[in-house]
Amino acid sequence: MEVRERLATALACAAVDSALAGILLLDLDPALAAPLGQWLAELLPGRTRSTVLSSEGTDDDLWVTMRPASDGDAGFRPVPGPLHAASRRPAVLVVPDLSRAGLAISRAAVTTLAAAVAHLERDGQQGAWVPADRWLTGCPTDRTGRVSRHLLDRFALRIDAAGLKPEPPDRDLLKEPPMSWRQAVGAAHENKPLPQFSAAAADRVLELLPAARSGTRRDLSLARTARALAYLAGDDSAEARHVDEAASLTGLLSPVTAPAPAGREARPPSPEPRSEGGEGGEDTPGELATSTALVPHQVRVGDEGPTAVPSQPLFPDAAGPYPEDTLADEREVAPLLPPRHRSAVKTLRGHPIGTTTATTTRDLSLTATAREAAKHQVMRCPSHYADGSHPLHLTAADLRAHRRAAESSRLLVLLLDHTSRRGIDWYPLLSPYLSGAYVSRSRVALIEVGADEAGPELAASMFVCRSLLDPRIVRALNRSPGRATPLAHGLHVAGSLLRHETQHGGAFVDEALLLVFTDGRANVPLDASRSLRTPAAVGDRGVQDALEQAQRIARLPRVRCVVLHPGARPLEHLVAQLADALGADVSRADQVETDVV
Repeated sequence: MEVRERLATALACAAVDSALAGILLLDLDPALAAPLGQWLAELLPGRTRSTVLSSEGTDDDLWVTMRPASDGDAGFRPVPGPLHAASRRPAVLVVPDLSRAGLAISRAAVTTLAAAVAHLERDGQQGAWVPADRWLTGCPTDRTGRVSRHLLDRFALRIDAAGLKPEPPDRDLLKEPPMSWRQAVGAAHENKPLPQFSAAAADRVLELLPAARSGTRRDLSLARTARALAYLAGDDSAEARHVDEAASLTGLLSPVTAPAPAGREARPPSPEPRSEGGEGGEDTPGELATSTALVPHQVRVGDEGPTAVPSQPLFPDAAGPYPEDTLADEREVAPLLPPRHRSAVKTLRGHPIGTTTATTTRDLSLTATAREAAKHQVMRCPSHYADGSHPLHLTAADLRAHRRAAESSRLLVLLLDHTSRRGIDWYPLLSPYLSGAYVSRSRVALIEVGADEAGPELAASMFVCRSLLDPRIVRALNRSPGRATPLAHGLHVAGSLLRHETQHGGAFVDEALLLVFTDGRANVPLDASRSLRTPAAVGDRGVQDALEQAQRIARLPRVRCVVLHPGARPLEHLVAQLADALGADVSRADQVETDVV
């Protein structure tokens, strides 16, 4: 099934059954989330609206918010937010990237999705309703480890959207839904009962998703998707073939095509068992027709008959529609060390993620302050509140300040020379330093030298991440070595980063650690790395340039350097020279076990 057809079918299933309200589109381009939400809103009956929720939205933005009074009245009035559904029709709520969703959105989704009833009492607003909003979200497969398992579990419908590409402005992203779908969705919202679930279909669900291994939500989601497909097809009951169609739609099964022999008409296989010798007798290996079967294993037809081979799922690098089963949990747990005290100036750093009650006049949020003051204008000035020239009365209790994401004041810079790793397991040597960086929630900058497929061969490459939980670090540690060793350029990049982080622009880093894993045998001069041109003659220029860059790093304040020695190597004295230039301690790989003991 083509990706657009697969997405349209899945969205139609969500429109039919409110129990499939959570839709997670894996590897969806975030820019395409809003058009898909609008498509689903147009499929739902009535004038359904589609709302894109900000990832940084607060509870005030989502449930009850303040708006200017209408009809010429002065002042403000509280109005329901996008999630307050007590007095409106069901809507479509769009979160382009679930891995970046803030706490307020995550909490709202866990609370309302799959809930029987929702209650709200906030800022004078009260309400109770049956949640029927559809949540349409996207999430990169490799970032599902950053999302809470409780939140992921609320999204019953999982679809691979990796192949969906933007369309020109004159073309729709998805085709117009057929009239039969619109009629089915309209009938479902008029309380027409959904198809009954047969015993064979229930057995097929348990065969594909054993309850003891998958929990209760996943098999229910598969069953509900099969029931919705049967409803869209106009069938009176959901059978095993509908379960297979649902499994194929979500990626639990992959379609298989077997070729028909010459001289025989192709026909689809029957989903039910057939008796031998009658009209529905079984095909022999030489009589297999062209068919599309949805089975856990593919059937390959050769000269010696059919052979079962492993299937090719729609998600080859993950556990079907549930990649969180195979990915490590990347959410940061509580640190083992208490947070360090930081000055008032440094607490103003970091990306704003919300607002909080202000205790000083620094870093005020003007919008949040005005919104909080607007709630109390009638009480503060009842005599002239209706006056068109009414000013906004503020008190200290109204002041709101930005709440910012925590920024670590520690930095780990890891410079890895892959060419010196051959035959060595560097994890025992790196482990104590990586553990310390995780405990202190240090930011991590990883610089790769001599890595295969990590960038230009003659230059070092670098990326910076918030913590050790970034999956790019594991990929970098497991990368194969290349041929060139631009160690001088790697030290130059490390020095520039450390200088910026410790000295420039109100430097936020109080303590930086530079780890250099290398055997010191640099063979690319610095000017060759900058020009990306292979030098004619190198000599010891690469080594001398590396020592010069190391001496510059040694003059930086608040930077501790450690050289990780790979062990016995030719020209072993180069490691000692580099450590002296850096003013660094040396830790040898062949002494790690002895030191630990």
